Amino acid sequence: MITRMAKIELVGPKDDLMAALDLLHSRGIFQFEPQLPTESVAGVDRPHMLVLDQEGLRERLFFEKLRERIIALLNLLPDVAVPALPLQPLPVMDLLDELVDGHLAEARRLDGQARTLRHEEEQLARTLLFWNTLEPLWAELPSEANLELIGVTILHANQLPLLEAALHRRLAGRCQLSSTQAADGTLVGLIACDREMAGPLRAALTSEQVPEMPLPPGFAELPATRRVAALRARMDSCRSDRLAAENTLAELSRSWRNIYQQAREWLDERLELYAATVAIYATRQCFILHGWLAESETIGLRQALSEAFAGRVVLAELDILEDELERVPVQLANPAYFAPFEIFSRLLPLPRYTSYDPTPFIGIFFPVFFGLMLGDIGYGAVLFAIAAPMARCGRGVAGDLGKVFGIAALYAMIFGIFFGELFGDLGRRWLQLHPLWLERSAAMLPTMLLALTVGSAHILFGLLLGAWSELRRHRGREALLRLALLLTVLLLVLVALGRIFPAPWLATGPLLTGVAILLPVLIIAGGLLAPLELLKTLGNVISYVRIMAIGISSVLLAVVANQLGGAVGNLLIGILIAGILHAFNLLLGVFAPSVHALRLHYVEFFSKFLDLGGRRFEPFGKPRPTPQERRR
Repeated sequence: MITRMAKIELVGPKDDLMAALDLLHSRGIFQFEPQLPTESVAGVDRPHMLVLDQEGLRERLFFEKLRERIIALLNLLPDVAVPALPLQPLPVMDLLDELVDGHLAEARRLDGQARTLRHEEEQLARTLLFWNTLEPLWAELPSEANLELIGVTILHANQLPLLEAALHRRLAGRCQLSSTQAADGTLVGLIACDREMAGPLRAALTSEQVPEMPLPPGFAELPATRRVAALRARMDSCRSDRLAAENTLAELSRSWRNIYQQAREWLDERLELYAATVAIYATRQCFILHGWLAESETIGLRQALSEAFAGRVVLAELDILEDELERVPVQLANPAYFAPFEIFSRLLPLPRYTSYDPTPFIGIFFPVFFGLMLGDIGYGAVLFAIAAPMARCGRGVAGDLGKVFGIAALYAMIFGIFFGELFGDLGRRWLQLHPLWLERSAAMLPTMLLALTVGSAHILFGLLLGAWSELRRHRGREALLRLALLLTVLLLVLVALGRIFPAPWLATGPLLTGVAILLPVLIIAGGLLAPLELLKTLGNVISYVRIMAIGISSVLLAVVANQLGGAVGNLLIGILIAGILHAFNLLLGVFAPSVHALRLHYVEFFSKFLDLGGRRFEPFGKPRPTPQERRR
């Protein structure tokens, strides 16, 4: 339901402005409206937009710069769990302004050092993996001391013989290539040659596009037998230095992060107060602000202002003018039953303040349409068994869907009793279950008439709501059009009933005469397009035949599943086949009724009365939880 809003004006001395804004921010119930005209206040002639004085501007700039540095520091400090400390940020802002630069420089140094060491450690780990793989290969080489060992990565296995041939051709056989596979699956090679041939060898590798695995500075000169140990020692040293830098940074975070976090939150709120001043009017001595809040919050806010300011800040409730109705913000609040159905109403734009909340209508009619289409005791019971745990344990969308489909499943079981359906005709076969109302699979025409009756009632109700809505907004011509459409559709429905079920009180002559009288009224109220609107409305009514079509297709698929399961001749296989088909039919029986029931609301029903395009209520500060959020 759309919350009733109040338009209020707050007036008080300039010295109390920030305190008043702080109170509004903490309660989170007020939305500024800078576009509202400033009304005269006793003793005030010409209010003007508030402009901060030099001291206010200086303080705002100081807070903005301090906040930027604190955010930069918090982004560097690790999130270490420590108990929160009570802090009054305002008295320590100057102290933090002096400390934050030093802490930021230290955090940047430690973070940069840790990043550099981590990068070097990762490179050493890759190099060590490479040379660990090659270590068995150089054990097979001659022990002459004048050998140069070069490690390479071989991109493809078929590249190996080509590389061997190229090296033999370019270096006249004065090198030896050995290869093996690393732990990560990479093919690596070790090339041994005389030191004086190292230059030509590297030139040959470059021309053949074979990447060499370089060694960190200082390791290439070491003998091959000492390289792995030296690499491992360097990697251990990097890890130790990195952990030391990270521990120092964590200690800095443990000491200061909570203080800076609380300071940032306070600065965010303070700067939000300064940002709100653009919506405030002022005189030489007073501030004036306008805005909106829920009418039920007015008394509480007035009491809070009285206690905080001893009558210096006054709240006045103003009349909402007719030309302001389009700007009134909209807040939806629904009781426990309807609240989960907001998951569907949120798919639409927000309704205008003078219109209706679509949620209760979906909450009432969606389960009915769903139950009419599914209409099976067994399918409803299975769906309820799935939806109940979701509703009980789920949160957010999952919990809302569980509640919605739990209610819809109950309606499906109720209509299943009226239709005599339990997994199609299984109830009739096994339990002698008979319909209390009609058997859909053998009564297509009555089922279609039922769907058209439901559609007619739904559309006529929508037209009635539309007419009432136009009357409330003093739009007589549009209201007349809605009423004329309502009466014309009603008379045409009665004409159709009189042709199907002849009765003296349904004589078609007088009814058609009434339609003929109403047609000129339609044209006068809606212009030459009014007959097209009438045809569209009749098409909307006919669209409800989908309730019959989806329902009959569901029961026929269930019957087919039972027949196929019984025709197999093997009990277990028959149960398996029937179970799979019933599961598929249930999936369709949830998806199709949901989509088409929502379509009947969004397109056929809501188009008759719902006025979309409302402005969302966005309170200043920390909004209070809605009733449904409190229940969760």
